[in-house]
Amino acid sequence: MPWHQGVPTARFDVNCEGQQHTVVWYAGEVQLLNHPNIGSEKALIALGGSKPRCLDILDLWDLAITHGGFIEEWAPWYRSDPQRRWWLKTALERLRSEGVQDFLYDLPREEALRMGEVVTVLPHDFLDRAMASVVDAGDKRGWDFDPSLNHHLTEATKLRARRSLVQALTNQRPAVPNPALIPFNCIVEPSGSLSVTGRLSGRDSHIEIHLHPRWLSRVWARGVSVYDGRFTVDVTELNGVSLLSQIEWREAGSGLHPHLISHHL
Repeated sequence: MPWHQGVPTARFDVNCEGQQHTVVWYAGEVQLLNHPNIGSEKALIALGGSKPRCLDILDLWDLAITHGGFIEEWAPWYRSDPQRRWWLKTALERLRSEGVQDFLYDLPREEALRMGEVVTVLPHDFLDRAMASVVDAGDKRGWDFDPSLNHHLTEATKLRARRSLVQALTNQRPAVPNPALIPFNCIVEPSGSLSVTGRLSGRDSHIEIHLHPRWLSRVWARGVSVYDGRFTVDVTELNGVSLLSQIEWREAGSGLHPHLISHHL
């Protein structure tokens, strides 16, 4: 089952040729609702015609999912931050005009310019979906990302896993006081088995989880990192059915201990 099955549609409006046009993400693809004949328009552009803004955005999307460099900027931001977005637009203009690179440090200047356009034009929920496309494609290739991109994906996984775990623990019964304060170690590796250890027992609470970075596309991007009140470690397919591998906390000895259980999506 593709990662994007069941992921909600996303859309935003753009001023294109003096009108408000709608750009839609659906089932893994970006669609331009007001441009039904993109092939014909591209042929006209090749002959010297002007390029509509919507087609610029489609090109940015294609570049984002083939290059992936935008993830350096996306990774530390769980949600959209309007102030950060405003700053990025200023920084992008400074990079264009002065050559000063205040963001996307891992990229050469020309690539930073293009990825800067990606992160200032595409809304945050589009970037979430672009990231999942990048991760899914890389996973199918055997996880061949360069070290810098792999590092950013690792940090993105840790951040989102912690947020999801805290959310899941708020649903735990008996209740866990201050779940955000529990020591949490998330080890993210492309190789190795998925596992969870630790316990919930007052000041002795601690949790360690081993995840594959494809968790970002398989689980988080699909919106099931917390499902039915439990943290989801992975999603697998069996005979066309999605199975969630989830953490269930059970009483044992002096506290609650984690067990991995399967749950139908």
